[in-house]
Amino acid sequence: MDTIAKTLDVDPTRGVDEPSGRPHLPHKTLTVALGATQGNTLIKLAPGTYSAATGERFPITVPDGVMIAGQEATQGQGIVIAGGGAGPGGSSVGLVMQGQSQLRGVTVQNPQGVGILINSGAPLVRACRLSQCVVGLQVASTARPLVTKTRVEDCGDRGLSFTDQARGEAQDCTVERCGTGIYIGQTAAPLMRGCQCSSNQIGVQIAGSASPVLRQTRLGQNQTGLVVQDTGRPDLGQPDDPAGNSLRYNRQADLRNDTRQSLLLVGNDVVPQGLVGAVTLGASQQPDPAAVPPPLLSRPASGEAPDAIAPGETPAPPIAVAPTPPPAPATPSRFRDLGNHWATAYIEALADRNLVKGYPDNTYRPEDPINRAQFAALVAASYSLAPVRASVTFVDVPPTHWASRAIDQAQRQGFLGGFPDQTFRPEQGMVRVQAMVAVATGLKLPPAPASGLGVYRDRAQIPSYAIDALASATQAGVVINHPDPGLLRPLETMTRAEVAVLIYQGLVAQEKAPRLNIGVTPPPTTMSRGSFPDIQTHWALDFIQGLLNLGLVQGDDAGRFNPAQPMTRAQFAALVNRAFAPAPRRPAQLFRDVPSGYWGASAIQTAYRGGFLSGFPDQTFGPENPLLRAQVWVALISGLALLPNQPGNLSLLGYYRDRDQIPDYAVNAIAKATQLNLVVNVPDIAQLHPNRVASRADVCAAVYQALVLQLRAARLDNPFIVRP
Repeated sequence: MDTIAKTLDVDPTRGVDEPSGRPHLPHKTLTVALGATQGNTLIKLAPGTYSAATGERFPITVPDGVMIAGQEATQGQGIVIAGGGAGPGGSSVGLVMQGQSQLRGVTVQNPQGVGILINSGAPLVRACRLSQCVVGLQVASTARPLVTKTRVEDCGDRGLSFTDQARGEAQDCTVERCGTGIYIGQTAAPLMRGCQCSSNQIGVQIAGSASPVLRQTRLGQNQTGLVVQDTGRPDLGQPDDPAGNSLRYNRQADLRNDTRQSLLLVGNDVVPQGLVGAVTLGASQQPDPAAVPPPLLSRPASGEAPDAIAPGETPAPPIAVAPTPPPAPATPSRFRDLGNHWATAYIEALADRNLVKGYPDNTYRPEDPINRAQFAALVAASYSLAPVRASVTFVDVPPTHWASRAIDQAQRQGFLGGFPDQTFRPEQGMVRVQAMVAVATGLKLPPAPASGLGVYRDRAQIPSYAIDALASATQAGVVINHPDPGLLRPLETMTRAEVAVLIYQGLVAQEKAPRLNIGVTPPPTTMSRGSFPDIQTHWALDFIQGLLNLGLVQGDDAGRFNPAQPMTRAQFAALVNRAFAPAPRRPAQLFRDVPSGYWGASAIQTAYRGGFLSGFPDQTFGPENPLLRAQVWVALISGLALLPNQPGNLSLLGYYRDRDQIPDYAVNAIAKATQLNLVVNVPDIAQLHPNRVASRADVCAAVYQALVLQLRAARLDNPFIVRP
């Protein structure tokens, strides 16, 4: 969801729905507040019951770009939307969610029908409670929502239901005391990850030709844990992707397979006596994902690192990656079989660095598959990283193997691991998902939300071990799919052309190669917007990254953020305008040192009229003056109107050893900022430094915490946040 442009409050007890004349009061009904939305809007619900008795009109439709927020910490306890009205097909529906709308921290009840209906788009349902419905949440058509940290209970028919061609993901959800906890039918293929179903008649029911993926899901204490019917084909683990589900302690059966085909189970906690029907228990052959510490940007150990070559060729000696960008790709290609191939520019760029070579007949053979040994060779040659773990001896890679040193180097650098039987399987084809995970893990790409993987239509095929790394790779721009950007094809073997593109994009992510603008489209994504190379080990990484993901900050021309530099008053005005879109609260004021042509003139006026900043007695603003830390908190408390009727608790200032240095004008504001967790102190959490110039990192931390207060950003567990 993009930056919030408008915030509305709703309170069924003290609110009013008059369209004008009472701007200081909240709306009474969610229905009327939704009618007043304009673009991206946050609607904050006060405790209470939102029902027909209080004026709501059902079904309530939540359009694209609207976030409804209650209280996530309690999963919506005491904030209840209760009721339903005639929805599609005439059935009773409480809420209809569209586009990329969001529902956070709200309880939904509809004893007559469906609590939440999602027929399209990719909405988010987070930390909610769905109870006393016939069906808690119904996902249909081609919708692909993310339902996370939500409790579903006491639903007579189904807790969660996915039908038609629905995709999406249910993550860390709890479903209890329902007829069927989770129903997946027709051709639906969602991902169930980290969910728990207990005390239901059926934990999970799979029917039709549905093909869901179940990972780290617990089905216990139900009458029947998992039922598979018709031609359903759930993914319950693969040899290279153990599922990690637990199907135990259900009364009648842990798993009942009513289909004509045997189900493959790999890496699940089951007992044979709980399995009914044809079931095959397979063995895990998953490569070691080998989580590694952040790699050091130094040269690898010496040793041969051959190019990715075809079997039978003579491996080439290692050639280090040049720190300078490659020259423009040659036209025509040096390889006679590339012609207008979509990956020509990437292959040529690597060839310019002597990282890839062709065959003796002057061909490259871009569509030939690549094996694990060839991939290891190319990785070892392309990325100059220090070893992060000890060597491992693989029983099928003798010292005489042409790629033995490259395999050892790639393994020690954290790119590749072996299999549980101590093999590396060098001649096995390199699967696309494994290659992408290898690059993301070895380069330690910044983390990204897994929900962003919804851009891939074949999302359900992604193995669970690969989700986090693939999200990082997608966010960093490492993943390029051809010819369809939205089709990942994770389980296919990678071609020589695809590997060249992946390796080159990894160099781009390292800032060791320029991004190529050649008309190849990356996946469509609404994910976060990359990162800055100079914040990866900075204490403010999560704050700055959070603002970047919301589109609120940007770097310099070199792509760096410069977190330690001061932030000027003009820059701060621009940031608060983007973050809070302040409404005018006082007339405009002309400042002698802010000419109309100044880049920040408009932002300064908006921040001034919104109450965030003021000028000086001599009619100047000081746009290039740096802010002090105390001034940042004063500006936020003033601009967000957080102080007028509830002064800060001055006793909280006793937490700071340097409280006597707080300026008089800032005492109340800093007390209030402390109470609201807006204060972040580094490195000593008890040292406020109120008169120190605020760095860009300091400002980002305070602004991010203000967004958390508004329920517009996720709460962070940063150790430097003051929580008295």
